[in-house]
Amino acid sequence: MKLSLLKHRAGRFIAAALVVGLVAGHAAADQRDPDLDGLFSELQRVTSDAAAKDVVAEIWQRWTAFEDDPRATSLMAIGVRQMNLGQLRNAERIFTEIISAHPTHAEAWNKRATVRFMRGDDKGSRSDIARVIDLEPRHFGALSGLGMINMRSGDLPAALQAFEAAVRVNPHMDQAEAMIRELRATLRGRAL
Repeated sequence: MKLSLLKHRAGRFIAAALVVGLVAGHAAADQRDPDLDGLFSELQRVTSDAAAKDVVAEIWQRWTAFEDDPRATSLMAIGVRQMNLGQLRNAERIFTEIISAHPTHAEAWNKRATVRFMRGDDKGSRSDIARVIDLEPRHFGALSGLGMINMRSGDLPAALQAFEAAVRVNPHMDQAEAMIRELRATLRGRAL
């Protein structure tokens, strides 16, 4: 499969990932929420798409939450709204402000990584994703984002690794599974 088609499909993949990550509400936690371990275990066990969707939504809710800082919760919502409206500079500024106040909040870093990816700043996005994964190694959104960056740069083996890592955490990522199949086929074709 041609690299340009893979990149086009990666763009559709990020759009779908944004919808899942951006519609999540705010619970009273972040990536340190002790309930996340159980949710990730449940994500491995569920077999229906509906059940998986519910578990994923709960994970995103916990990742986006600021338990004791209503201002950060409000800023996160504003930043997401700005991102949805295509106001990427404003969104990046807001997420940077949140990161300054909450440097160990993985989802603030992930949101900024997403904005930077959308702005074409792959170096900045990759740096933010590294921080996300350091804070929350199970962040399937960041792992799939890394896959998209690697695809855009033409590093298909690294893209494949990142998507595979994301699917190991969340086996219900149908679009990531599709990217894995396409990348494997492309890489097999290159090896011939």
